[in-house]
Amino acid sequence: LQLFTILRELKAAGAAVVLITHQLDEVMRVSDRVTVMRHGRVVARLETGATTPAVIARAMVGHDVVPDATNAGRAAPDAGAAPVLQVEGLTVERRGGVPAVDGVSLALRPGEILGIAGVEGNGQTELVETIAGLRPARRGRVRLGGVDIDRAGVRARFAAGLAHVPEDRHRRGLVLDLTVAENLLLGRESEVAALAFWPGRLAARAAPVLERHDVRPALPEAAARTLSGGTQQKVVVARELGRRARVILAAHPTRGVDVGAVARIWQDLRAARAAGAAVLLVSADLAELFALADRLLVMYRGCVAAELDPRVVTPEEVGLYMTGATAGAPPAAPGAPPDRPEASP
Repeated sequence: LQLFTILRELKAAGAAVVLITHQLDEVMRVSDRVTVMRHGRVVARLETGATTPAVIARAMVGHDVVPDATNAGRAAPDAGAAPVLQVEGLTVERRGGVPAVDGVSLALRPGEILGIAGVEGNGQTELVETIAGLRPARRGRVRLGGVDIDRAGVRARFAAGLAHVPEDRHRRGLVLDLTVAENLLLGRESEVAALAFWPGRLAARAAPVLERHDVRPALPEAAARTLSGGTQQKVVVARELGRRARVILAAHPTRGVDVGAVARIWQDLRAARAAGAAVLLVSADLAELFALADRLLVMYRGCVAAELDPRVVTPEEVGLYMTGATAGAPPAAPGAPPDRPEASP
């Protein structure tokens, strides 16, 4: 909101502003005119006040596409199934010994998407990276399929059935100097080691994956760093959702991608759930959480502030928990911690 205020002030002062974004709500909120590019060419010039997000989206991808935000038709997870991922009393510290995650517990069952809501910086990053084996825990336990994996490394957790779409695609998701085809193999080197000596076979293996996920340009031999941010994100998502994992950690999986890719990624996450995978979904986009999650946990100052049912709660009520202003909000889940006014959000 602050950025939009500044852009409007610049406009009022006579400046011309070019805003490049995939977010259609941002386009509709602040622009006067819209230019749509597809495959390197201008395909539409529109007056914002005379168009709709659906028209812009159609121009962006070349066909009608509206991500299904209703979460309708989902099968309820089996409440009697044994959890495939269990986190018990997890505490993770930042530098200086300050808790980033403070005694968090959760259980995730097969065929379920558990959404994590919260203002960024309230422990979501540390929670996911600790489950993935990228950060040490100060205390607590993590079980995958009933097996304690606290001391297991990243490779062992992957072998046990974990996949991870990381929040930071550059730092955690890609080796930027490797090719797209090589990045699609990360974590599976032992399975396809022979392909490294046959670049043609490596490219042939990558080509259908790139086509299925609409990665453009579809060049397996291109270095990952030459791709746009949104295209890099598609490569990471394609690799991780292609693992057929038991548990998928998806941190901001649609960050930086266009509306067509959002629809595809949502479809793939729902398909993974339908196939029996358990998905832990962290997103700053409440619409995404409401579209996909079976349950919602809200994190505030490193703790689980509430467990909510997205079928009955409203985004405004979730927002109250996200900011700590819980007066008037629905009851928190049993055992939810009290507010901590002495800490900073």
